[in-house]
Amino acid sequence: MVDTVAGGTAFSIGGCLTRALSTFFANFIPFNLLGLVVIVPGFLVIFLAFGAVFASIFLAGQGNGGAPDFGALHFGTLGLVWVLALTLQYFLTAVIVYGALRYLQGNTAGFLACLMHGLRRIGPILVIAVISTVLISVGMILLIVPGIIIALMICLAIPVLMVESPGMLASLSRSRALTKGYRWHLLGLFLVAGIGSAVATFVVSLPFDLLLPQDGAIAIVGVVVKSAIQLFTTVFLAVVLAVAYHDLRVAKEGVSTAQIAAVFD
Repeated sequence: MVDTVAGGTAFSIGGCLTRALSTFFANFIPFNLLGLVVIVPGFLVIFLAFGAVFASIFLAGQGNGGAPDFGALHFGTLGLVWVLALTLQYFLTAVIVYGALRYLQGNTAGFLACLMHGLRRIGPILVIAVISTVLISVGMILLIVPGIIIALMICLAIPVLMVESPGMLASLSRSRALTKGYRWHLLGLFLVAGIGSAVATFVVSLPFDLLLPQDGAIAIVGVVVKSAIQLFTTVFLAVVLAVAYHDLRVAKEGVSTAQIAAVFD
């Protein structure tokens, strides 16, 4: 188990990554099982919804002499699919945050406990997912840099929601206050974690892309391996987010690991 961190410890990119890696590998099976349970059924629904929309458009086009018929129902369905995809990603982050913080406290969070803790906050998670995505997207349209700044400001909204339960908008505001003065640190942390994850994905995928046949059983194995690596990196980045929240509270507010996770007891 990870040792409890005393209040007042300085925020360190290296220390944060070390704790994130330790937490991820110590909980490799339960965390990635959570990822499978959350992501796979949801994306199956998304795939079926997309297929139904485009099949409907195709069939309508056949009846109209080949002219596409993209109506309000199709827009509405795709909008719901977009919201579902966002919610799945943010929900997975939420349940991993809960499990990671329990581990940092020195306890273990059961599979069902993680799921139930996330489900109790599914409504606020959905709203934060949509608001965050809209804000970041608008910022990206404004020459990218504002989008990055906004993303760094509100990146801890889900950990805040899971631990402090202040409400939806208050979670976004609390994240902005908590990240103030440390956004360059967080940018460096996420860049290092993201680049490391991308390199790991590239190295594992390379044999399937270049050296092995792209048909038959080998191709299927390649797809499974790439999907598994994508799942692992998604879960790992959620752990990084949880540890970043933990370490920022320790550094800025002088609280200990036990005090942060005491709300779960």
